[in-house]
Amino acid sequence: MNKTHFLCLILSCLFVSCFKNEKQSQPVSGKTNTISVIIDDQLWYGEVGDTIRNKFASPVWGLTQEEPLFTINQYPAKLLEGFVTDSRSIIVVKKAAADKFEIKHSETLPHNTFRIYGKSVEDIICSIELNSAQIIKMIRDAEIQKIQQDNSKSLLNPAVIKNKFHINLQIPSGYEYMLHKKNFMWLKKEIISGNTSLLIYQIPIRRLTKGSDIVGNIVRMRDSVGRYIKGREPDTPMITGEAYAPYFSTTILDRKKTYETKGTWELKNDFMTGPFINYAIIDEASRRILVIEGFCYSPSNQERDLMLELEAIIKSVKIDKR
Repeated sequence: MNKTHFLCLILSCLFVSCFKNEKQSQPVSGKTNTISVIIDDQLWYGEVGDTIRNKFASPVWGLTQEEPLFTINQYPAKLLEGFVTDSRSIIVVKKAAADKFEIKHSETLPHNTFRIYGKSVEDIICSIELNSAQIIKMIRDAEIQKIQQDNSKSLLNPAVIKNKFHINLQIPSGYEYMLHKKNFMWLKKEIISGNTSLLIYQIPIRRLTKGSDIVGNIVRMRDSVGRYIKGREPDTPMITGEAYAPYFSTTILDRKKTYETKGTWELKNDFMTGPFINYAIIDEASRRILVIEGFCYSPSNQERDLMLELEAIIKSVKIDKR
């Protein structure tokens, strides 16, 4: 082998080695709704750990099966947070000489790191209590953003929905149109454990805002279109679950006041049930209520992540200016 061939071989090996190292340095994106908590075992198995679990692993409201808000992976502090890149959200908790709450965002990994330091157990617990709502919101927003980024890689043709409802909605290509009516549309995606669905419809603005019983109006509105979603047997329309009162709040979607309703649905005279999330958007310019709802059927205990995926789709909505 002459010197030229030997030099080419060395350069080739170096190139392959650098390429492999570059690929290996890419962070693992992490599973949906999973957080890494870096904390010493002594704190984790005491009052601090109990507080963390109560805040970040409490049961999700509105599911038919109990699931935690987030799946928590705990790592002892000696591992150092710099080596924990298998999660988009990292919470570092430890005793320190001074109390501190800090948020750091990394675009390169990417992830959010939340540092909670305290001089005592009581100080740490107090900081968790004060800042948990902000942390939860930031984690959920990051999860929704990641889902939307993934969805954008392969989207359903938006023309049909845009022409009917004058909106842009980023629906992944796995969905299929199940039913079209004048002011109503049902899309569905089959998955291994069941299916997920999206409903899009509109009603005159006066029908929802008439009177003070907004929640009651939303339930009646849902049940009125539920006749289009039927089981295999006769007289099995989809209705709002009666066992628990729906969770109701007001939010903003695409700069418009929106009523958010979460609860469970069921098929009348049938056994099927599942969670739903309903957004009724007040579109004053068009004098309509635009309703986008997601619901799923998944007996195998995956409702939490499926509902977040549906929420991410709905929150991508952009209404055309009229």
